[in-house]
Amino acid sequence: MAKSVNTEAYLARVQHTQKRRLTWWREARFGMFVHYGLYSQLARGEWVMNIERIPAEEYELLANTWHPKPGCAREWAALAKAAGMRYIVLTTKHHEGYCLWDTAQTDFNAVRRGPGRDLVREYIDAAREAGLRVGLYYSLMDWHHPDGIRCAHDEASRKRFVAFTQGCVRELLSNYGKIDILWYDVSWPLKTPENWDSYRLNALARKLQPEILINDRAQLPEDFGTPEEHITPTTGGRAWEACMTFNGVWGWVPTPPEDWHPVRKVIDMLRICTAGGGNLLLNIGPLPDGTVPTEAVNRLETVGKWLDRYGEAAYGRVDPINGIIASTGSWTRKGNRVYLWCSRWPGSELALGAIYGKLVSARLYPEGIPLRFSQQDDRLVIKGLPAECPDPIAGVGMLELTFRTPPVQHFNAAPVPPEVLPADLTGKWVSPPWTEWRLSPLYPKTDSINEVACVSGVGSAEWQLVRASTNHFVNLHDVFGERDGFAYLSSTLTVSQDGEWIFHLGHDGGVRIFLDGEALFVETKCVNPAVPGRSSILLSLTEGSHELVVAFDTCAGRGWGIYACCEVHAGHRGKMKRPQFPLVTS
Repeated sequence: MAKSVNTEAYLARVQHTQKRRLTWWREARFGMFVHYGLYSQLARGEWVMNIERIPAEEYELLANTWHPKPGCAREWAALAKAAGMRYIVLTTKHHEGYCLWDTAQTDFNAVRRGPGRDLVREYIDAAREAGLRVGLYYSLMDWHHPDGIRCAHDEASRKRFVAFTQGCVRELLSNYGKIDILWYDVSWPLKTPENWDSYRLNALARKLQPEILINDRAQLPEDFGTPEEHITPTTGGRAWEACMTFNGVWGWVPTPPEDWHPVRKVIDMLRICTAGGGNLLLNIGPLPDGTVPTEAVNRLETVGKWLDRYGEAAYGRVDPINGIIASTGSWTRKGNRVYLWCSRWPGSELALGAIYGKLVSARLYPEGIPLRFSQQDDRLVIKGLPAECPDPIAGVGMLELTFRTPPVQHFNAAPVPPEVLPADLTGKWVSPPWTEWRLSPLYPKTDSINEVACVSGVGSAEWQLVRASTNHFVNLHDVFGERDGFAYLSSTLTVSQDGEWIFHLGHDGGVRIFLDGEALFVETKCVNPAVPGRSSILLSLTEGSHELVVAFDTCAGRGWGIYACCEVHAGHRGKMKRPQFPLVTS
């Protein structure tokens, strides 16, 4: 009997080395995903075997007609390099069960059935020659293996299939030198990491490759999260990578040019990932012979030219930035420097509203041309810009602004008097933003949020725990989609003694706020942006615990979520203790 894995010791070792192992990956920012297999020949996507219920015996015959051209992996690697990508991930075995390497686990592989070549070795050699880090995708699900489905209800089958899986991973991580990323996919049909023996599998991987990074799709959190076809930062500073199709499909499907993301869209996806401290893994689905679609080549080469010029704003260590709103573009940040990616050029003058933080310098990037600016109250005006966008590549110009402290954008809702608002939402008198709430189910819409009664979330089995993203925003759109109605969010705060505090709530749906069951405030409008200061309420709190409840209007998908924190009232600073933050969720 195999020796059991000490799961606590394993997880502790992963955590202990994680920061060091992730250093290169966090700074790489941009990678290429390559979906390539027998399915490429049918040109109907990588799920074609399953969707069309093609029998395994019939599907196997595709191997006899598959002839990848020599050097196709070098073309992928050269394109990734030209695009400014820093790593590449290949599907070594997709759900169809066909292995692209010389495996002893099955003869359904590229050496014995089909090309007669080890395509994984060709890919790894090509990636290393191009100076790219190497990632290996491996699908846990397998439609071809005889135990791939029956393992869910037959123990003997499960043991055989787990042994097959471990054998494949052992080969991939033993036979090709240093591997940087192990990218699992789809852990169906086994429902627990214990059934997959995931701890043993990943302990094996880390024994063979001590510096490897492993994703979260073997039912263990491991090193990084993998949002798919959406760009959503993870919480708590956890590493994440958005894997995205280029044209709506993963495997090769001929699609018209308008279905492919344009250059500007790729740049914007990269900016969103960068601003949230994540990576973008963008897919190509090569043609049957391994040729990269022309649409991908043309767009990626242009993206690479843009990154050659502006890459400082994306690569390397970045800091998450709360959503600073500008009509001309969006932001990334490195310390006190912020980069404005101007996808809509403002002309010779740029005005930014509600920006708090002293601007020290402004310049056109990367030329370094200094720009004049004036800053009065919450209005910042930058002057002397070129009349036309100076970027000839994609029409996305860049400004570099250096502040004395990281800037905060703070909009004021009309009911709040100016003296209540802080100059910014940082400092020792301000609580950390609230990162955890209890969330109710979605209730039917009422005529007005003002008519909603208070309901307590304490002890309710129907309410779920939700966590804020890295920019401290609770996105209810992720939970409820575009459904119309209202939901409650609840949190319990503990106060060390009697006093007054200011509660700051950023929101983009109508809200009604309750404290200990008493209505405090209502804002009926669904108004963007959901930033700190959208609503600010003066709270008189007695010593002890209090339940704060927010009724939120989802506005049919236009009301996305909230941001909240609390500040000691200015009149009491230095005279009384702060609330005991961070707040404890109920």
